[in-house]
Amino acid sequence: MTSPIRLVLAASAIALLASAGPALAARALIGTYTPNAPGQRSDNHGEGIYLVQTNDQTGAPSKPKLVAKTLSPSWMALSKDGKFLYAINEISDYGPDKTGSVTAFAVAPDGSLKQLNVVSSGGAGPAYIAVHPSGKFVLIANYGGGDFAVIRIKPDGSLGETTDIVKPEGPLSPPTAADNPPGQLAASSHAGSRGHMIGPDPSGQYVIGDDAGRDQIFVWKLDANTGKLNQVSVTKSLPGSAPRHFVFAPDGKTMYQLQEQDSRLATYGFAGGRLTPKGPTISMLPNGYEGSNTGSELLIDKAGKHLYAANRTQDSIATFAIGANGAPTKTSNVPTEANHPRSLALSPDGRFLYSLNQRGDNVTTFRIGADGVPKFTGHYQALGTPAVMVFLP
Repeated sequence: MTSPIRLVLAASAIALLASAGPALAARALIGTYTPNAPGQRSDNHGEGIYLVQTNDQTGAPSKPKLVAKTLSPSWMALSKDGKFLYAINEISDYGPDKTGSVTAFAVAPDGSLKQLNVVSSGGAGPAYIAVHPSGKFVLIANYGGGDFAVIRIKPDGSLGETTDIVKPEGPLSPPTAADNPPGQLAASSHAGSRGHMIGPDPSGQYVIGDDAGRDQIFVWKLDANTGKLNQVSVTKSLPGSAPRHFVFAPDGKTMYQLQEQDSRLATYGFAGGRLTPKGPTISMLPNGYEGSNTGSELLIDKAGKHLYAANRTQDSIATFAIGANGAPTKTSNVPTEANHPRSLALSPDGRFLYSLNQRGDNVTTFRIGADGVPKFTGHYQALGTPAVMVFLP
């Protein structure tokens, strides 16, 4: 028989847990598009970078708190120790050369940000930033400027000099209607070089860059002393495909490439800094869909078992199961429940997926099922033109 004292203690514990509020699992920073950024849409509604906390049970983010006012921080990257944040400013009027800019922040224990400095991104309209595994450099892909830049990180976490700028050159091969499915051809992507992503392979030996304008994927080695990019190889993708974002399998032997304009997923073997196509490309769209679309983001889970790709205009998240040989198979297309997913994010524990719906002005939350397919939780978090979500350690 349970004693009255034990019953009272149990009731007190339950009451204490109930009064403690929602269990918070992780904190994240969200970058948004701002209306006052030159070259950006006038209907942007963000103000800069926001801090949220996610619920451990539902995954839902809390009401966003503005922690830094800065122009269109559309992509961000943390230092390895999480003490510094680097955000591109997707603008095209910084300084006399009319470039984009990059802002360095110190991250406080409570998640607040202190601006350290702002430097040129090395080209107009930056689209991506990554921190090199050495911790000595940030890597920038400039979409408008059509180049890739390397900027040194100072010991105090602020940004120093630009050590290299690589701008691909040479003739362009215009796409033809035979190269792409109906509705997916976009010749405007071939106006010139368009740097869309740059980042390291899992070993840290190589740096890969996507040129969505020239339909090329570059592989370099970065000199850790000079900060110069030395080309190892270049791989041509289908004309008009526009390679945008890539991810690697955990072992670094397979690279998956999202192609923006034809909305397809390509698979490559990776060895010695060289890419080798593996099998056919796979549509990221539902079977039978013939409308227009552009792919935006590609993620891989920590186990390397599933890929998640975002479709804009068609507005869905495509899930791919990865087989033993590294070959992906599409298993589902789940609606994002809002318009124009600019990017996706996975929670650190892999239980939840978030869609940053740029034109929907919200973040939608999905629970990852046992089959790897995301299922909408019914939770919308309002936020003006969200672009990217980065979890704090």
